[in-house]
Amino acid sequence: MSDARGAGPDDADDAPTVAGFFVGCGGLDSGFERAGYDVALASDEWERAADTYRTNFPETRFVEADVRELDDERLAAELDAAGYEKDDVDVVIGGPPCQGFSRLNNERIKLDEMEQDSRNTLFEEFLRVVEALDPQLVLMENVRDLINRETSDGEYVKDNIVEAFNRAGYRCEYRVLEAQNYGVPQKRKRIFFVGTNRDVPIRFPEPTRRESEWETAGEALAGVTDDLPNMRYANTSEKVLEKIRHVPPGGYYRDLPDRLKTKKYRCDCEDTDSCPHEPEIVKRYGTYLRRLAPDEPSLTVSNNPFIHPEEDRYITPREKARLQTFPDDFVFEGNKTEVTKQIGNAVPVKLAYELAETLRDYYPEIREAERISVSHYEQTTITDLG
Repeated sequence: MSDARGAGPDDADDAPTVAGFFVGCGGLDSGFERAGYDVALASDEWERAADTYRTNFPETRFVEADVRELDDERLAAELDAAGYEKDDVDVVIGGPPCQGFSRLNNERIKLDEMEQDSRNTLFEEFLRVVEALDPQLVLMENVRDLINRETSDGEYVKDNIVEAFNRAGYRCEYRVLEAQNYGVPQKRKRIFFVGTNRDVPIRFPEPTRRESEWETAGEALAGVTDDLPNMRYANTSEKVLEKIRHVPPGGYYRDLPDRLKTKKYRCDCEDTDSCPHEPEIVKRYGTYLRRLAPDEPSLTVSNNPFIHPEEDRYITPREKARLQTFPDDFVFEGNKTEVTKQIGNAVPVKLAYELAETLRDYYPEIREAERISVSHYEQTTITDLG
């Protein structure tokens, strides 16, 4: 980890000070630390992610709490305990969950039900904390599918978020970034909102890799050894192993011979022994029994298991962490399910680093830049994204 951690406010010209919220296990924070920021304060309410964060960021003041508990007085007290004041915070970062708006969770959910999901209003709590800390820059991350979601009155959720930034005094722009274009061996799209209350242009990182230069899953997983942390192999039955052996690189359940595919009776016959019907093959989609292609970036890392590109087994949490570009000495706390969830929810560290590097170019000059007066945001449509 970077020596910049814990630099303190006296070194602010050299290391912009960061406060992070909804930090999870710390993927976004890792990228900022690597880019030379001083990560002074971090918060999340998930106990297991908090354990992981504390293990890997021992010098950062961590607040394990619901963000709604962090009023102005509490924020000031926590910063004071870390040796800072609210005025020391230059950048606020975080990924307030809007999981109710993700495609996987909402393909068949009505809009009014999505709006009632409390997770979809946490960005407002995030911006409340931003207003309290008054940083020059704000970075907020979320699921890419949020860009397509509309409220029941026909407004895009992304536009409501930008307008909320404006009400907080921040001009805001958003962009969908694809992780494989930034040195991450994984096809992963996320939307990022950048806000500023200073008279400076908003910038996003330019891609660092062309398609011919994308890092592959095979390259990322090369050299993994059993002595690394979180190398927990799945307990796989012989029946599943037989299926795994028949999945080609880049293939999945669809590529199995019919004899190995799941079959179910679709008839109403009570006695299947005397039933004249044949069981039908069950269709499966997505990542079920998906083997990674060794010469391509991985599909998006999530809670779902992937088959190793060359070996007949599921990849381990450590290997998933490599696909998310966490360093091998980053230790995840919790059981295998908890660790996998932490990894899948994280921002890839290399992508976070590129974002941090772009924002780093603002300092120290941005602190002296004039404040802006934000005009009302005019709603755009999806087609405006190009």
